[in-house]
Amino acid sequence: MNGTQKVRLLERDFYNQEEFVYFDSDVGYFIPKTELGRPSAEYWNKDKDIIEQRKAAVQTFCIHNYGILHSVTADRRVQPTVQIYLMPEYEDPPTNHHMLMCSAYGFYPSEIEVKWFRNGQEEISQVESTEPYQNGDWTFQIMVMLETEIQKGDLFTCEVQHKSLEAPIRIDWKPHRSDSATSKVATGIVGLLLGLVFIIAGPKCYSVDHRRNVSFV
Repeated sequence: MNGTQKVRLLERDFYNQEEFVYFDSDVGYFIPKTELGRPSAEYWNKDKDIIEQRKAAVQTFCIHNYGILHSVTADRRVQPTVQIYLMPEYEDPPTNHHMLMCSAYGFYPSEIEVKWFRNGQEEISQVESTEPYQNGDWTFQIMVMLETEIQKGDLFTCEVQHKSLEAPIRIDWKPHRSDSATSKVATGIVGLLLGLVFIIAGPKCYSVDHRRNVSFV
C-alpha cells in the first residue's frame, strides 16, 4: 500500500442465499441485516474475544494477504504474443467478404488495446472484439475480428498496445495464393480458441462457504 489506502474487513453471513448479519471493521461490531440476524449479532457483539479477533483480522488477514497478492501482481508485466488468422469463408456462395482475426494472448495485466488498419487507415465500423479473458495461468487473451473485402495489394495491420510494451506491436498481413490453405488451418485454431472462452476457469481470489463469506476491500 502507498500509505493513503484504507483496508476494511467485511465478514458476511448468509442463510438460504440471503445475507442476515455482517461484521464491518469500520464500525467494529456485527450488524443484523434481517430479523434472523439480530440474535446472532447481539450474541457475538457481547463476546469481546470474537470482536477483538475480527478487528485483528484487518492486519492478520486483509493486509497480510494484500501484501502477498500485491507483490505477485502489482508490478507484473507479460508481453502479448500476436498473430493474424484468415477465417474460413462464411458466405454461400463465397464473396470477397472475409473475416480477419487478430489474436493477442499470454499478456498481463488484462488492459489492452487492439486496432485494425487497412492500407494505413484505421478500421472501426466492421471491428468486433471479445473481452479479455483468463487463460488460467494469470495471463489473458483477446480476439479482435475485422470483416472486410480483400483486394489484391491490400495490406492489413493489427496493432497492439499494452503496458508491457515499450512500443506497440504491429503485425502485417497480405492476401496471397495460399489464403485458402491458411483459412483451413485457422478454422481449427479459431475453434480451439473460442472453445477455451467457455471452458477455461481463471484463478479467483475468494473462498466459498455455505454459511459465511469473508471479503476485504
